[in-house]
Amino acid sequence: MQSVGKPNSIQWPVVATAFALLLLVGGARQSADAREKLSEPSPQTAHNGALHYQRAILFLTSVDPVKREILQKPIWEIVTPATTDAEIAKLDELLIESRHAIRSARVGSNQASADFGLDIQQYMVSSLLPHTHSMVDLSRLMALVGIHRESEGHWQEAADAYFACLRMGRHMTHQTTLAEAFAGAEILETAYFSLGRWAVNCPDQALVKEAFDLLTVVAFDLVQPAKTMQSEANILKMRMDALRHSYPDGPWAEIVLEALGAEFPAAGPEAMQKAAQAAAIKHGIPQSAFDSEASFLQHLNRMAALHFAMANESAQCLTQSAADAIRCGEKVNRKYQDKLMNTQNTGNWDPAKIASLFAVHDAEFTVLRTTLAIAAAKSENGYPADLNAIVDEFGGEAPLSPYDGSPLVYEVIDGGKAFSLSVAAAKIGSVDLPAIKFSSAQ
Repeated sequence: MQSVGKPNSIQWPVVATAFALLLLVGGARQSADAREKLSEPSPQTAHNGALHYQRAILFLTSVDPVKREILQKPIWEIVTPATTDAEIAKLDELLIESRHAIRSARVGSNQASADFGLDIQQYMVSSLLPHTHSMVDLSRLMALVGIHRESEGHWQEAADAYFACLRMGRHMTHQTTLAEAFAGAEILETAYFSLGRWAVNCPDQALVKEAFDLLTVVAFDLVQPAKTMQSEANILKMRMDALRHSYPDGPWAEIVLEALGAEFPAAGPEAMQKAAQAAAIKHGIPQSAFDSEASFLQHLNRMAALHFAMANESAQCLTQSAADAIRCGEKVNRKYQDKLMNTQNTGNWDPAKIASLFAVHDAEFTVLRTTLAIAAAKSENGYPADLNAIVDEFGGEAPLSPYDGSPLVYEVIDGGKAFSLSVAAAKIGSVDLPAIKFSSAQ
């Protein structure tokens, strides 16, 4: 009878011998063939989209500032029916000079994710996120690429550019801060308008239907406000911890001045500490908080607990429907508004305001998706007479306003040659939500 370990003691040498033979055979084959010289492997494209975006931003900064100033405007103001040939020529020049930025941004948009490498420890001190505005500029540049391809009759290439813009927006809404998420929503707004405009002009209805289907697929995670709010809560906790550990001998004054958006004195550390104390008192911190290290830490712990609790409750609100999120946000805001200091970020953290911004995003997305469905359903008689013609694309029911569930306002114009579509304005609690309109004739 063999022991349990005996088979292994026999098989391992056999395996080793077989492996050696494979190496010998492989070596012989390589010797027989013409082999390449030893060298470094060919460089591969970085999978982090942010690296390509940052390169694109650097390329864009090398473009004449006067020429790229136009990118400060929303896309619907850059190219309009009243745009002259001379203005179009200037846009062509901008595209030519920005070609390297466009190429890098496009590669970035093709990546599954983008990590801008936010140094959380540095973010404890500085609230600046310089890539946010630049990404918005890049998205408008990408939209101009699409418009240019449209003008040459390359409709699929135009759609590709607009979906690249959409992915840029999604990359930004998936970052860790609200500032980045808001920039992402602004980029998505550019993509939505451009795709809607494209759909009503594209002669290939099958291509428009493809765009509708693709938009449906990517819709589920375009924005994630609750997750972003939770990230902000965690960053806040880290910032409070950094402030706690830096008082009284560390850079606590710099952290306070940054958080309050206060002016930095040109003098040394002592002047900075006095300025930070004055700014904190001005924004609601009691003078007694600075009586001793213990009193400062006691007050800081109380404020940290309040802010963290508010952020977590706000995140829960943002998991709800647009209207419920706003009502929930107002309730949370009333609960905490008299207890928090009036800082630079407090207004940005108003959960009702945040919910309203994402409600507007939802309305813009609803208008775009409905526009694509209408354009795909166009017949020789023109656009559909009503939205019942597209209910199959929306699960058997006509699309409704994400604000309050009311029907969309749809009107056929000029005997079916054009249409207008809108989500009507609404008031949820004390928040006025704007109407979101689109017209195929614009």
